[in-house]
Amino acid sequence: MAVKITINGKELIAEEGKTILQVALENGIYIPHFCYHPRLEIRGSCRMCLVKVEGMRGLQVACATRIQEGMVVDSECEEVRQARKAVLEFMLKNHPIDCPVCDKAGECTLQNYYFEYDLAPSRLNPLDAKVKKGKRLIMGPTLVLDQERCILCTRCVRFMRDIVKDECLTPAERGDRTVITTFPGKEVNNPYSLCLTDICPVGAWTSRDFRFKKRVWFLTSTPSICPYCARGCNIWLDHENGVVYRIRPRENEQVNQSWACDEGRLAYKAINENRLLRARVSENGSGQEVSLELGINKAVQLLEESKGRVLGLVSASASLEEAEAFKKLILGLGGEPAYYCRKQGEDDFLLKKADRDANRKGMEKLGISELKSTALAEIKLVVVLESLYSEGVELADKPMVVLSPKVSELVERAKVSLPITSYAESEGSFVNFEGIEQKFYPALSPKGDARSGVEIINELAKKLEISE
Repeated sequence: MAVKITINGKELIAEEGKTILQVALENGIYIPHFCYHPRLEIRGSCRMCLVKVEGMRGLQVACATRIQEGMVVDSECEEVRQARKAVLEFMLKNHPIDCPVCDKAGECTLQNYYFEYDLAPSRLNPLDAKVKKGKRLIMGPTLVLDQERCILCTRCVRFMRDIVKDECLTPAERGDRTVITTFPGKEVNNPYSLCLTDICPVGAWTSRDFRFKKRVWFLTSTPSICPYCARGCNIWLDHENGVVYRIRPRENEQVNQSWACDEGRLAYKAINENRLLRARVSENGSGQEVSLELGINKAVQLLEESKGRVLGLVSASASLEEAEAFKKLILGLGGEPAYYCRKQGEDDFLLKKADRDANRKGMEKLGISELKSTALAEIKLVVVLESLYSEGVELADKPMVVLSPKVSELVERAKVSLPITSYAESEGSFVNFEGIEQKFYPALSPKGDARSGVEIINELAKKLEISE
């Protein structure tokens, strides 16, 4: 049933049962809040979202007040702004003034609200000591907790309890001595622990991996798609000067909501490390780096000599565009294309898929079949298109031409290796396990002599006079 309400003079039609805060946010009216999160149980504890409702006594908590027909709401009157100022002063009374060394500086909700609604010096007597709480507490393999910075929004407690189903966190003590901590004998150790660094509105929960590595205002955030499993989570690559420093989830209701697993987040390291930067040619058992042009010419020579007896292997995590160009090249050589996969994992309770490849559905869409061991019998040359997270494949010591973004076992064994870009430096598409095709774009410039897989494949096809 539709309900008509007015917020800040704007008349709105909203669905019955929603709260004032939900309706406001859905209609571009921002009401500040700490404890509310759209995917967590409503708590109504921080009091930052107070609003004035005509006909109701006192100010109301917007995140917990359901809308009613004809309701008139004011979220910016002087009474409301003064209430927010008081709430902030209360929160900041015992908050440490360590913003210069806090990893959340630059993306801290408390900082932002202070500048918007308070911006006043502390009235605390310098002789009145602040309540001291735990600092730099190691809470598990991935997390550090600073209890002094915590504003007790309990988002972390609700996330662990309701989303991850790991009831490891709880508020302890009372009053201004209250802290978030683990239950005795427990730690925060589950596949989604780093989501706490996203949902924490202040710098209480920080990542042990990212801690003190880079100030966030130096980072550029580029939207991308995680290729670490068949889910295809929407992510942000946060980078500076060609180096990725972290991965964060990007909201997509249909795919990953607001979450990302720890394994996928920490896989960013492969973008920075062990990359294939130059073409390599192996002669008489010894390999050497050569120019990209020379490497391509040597690959063309091997492909020309092996026409009709070529097997093309493409990683099931290669992009749709790379796989399509690769298929045309291999068919043009009279060979057969096939895809190969990473070792299977297990589905989990939230996002992770047993299929650890990003684009198996894309391979099937292109009519490329999975590798069969019998395919190697009459083969003279194997052409392999690797991806950043692909794993080795058994090829019985067949001569190889390898296109790869990394220095892999196959690269070390290949006759010719050509450097290609990873998903972080190229444009392409993945088709996830549900058949959803998602586009990604380059966040970084190509490393070394690397070029996009499509570009190098097309160059090989051109030299071999294989038409599209």
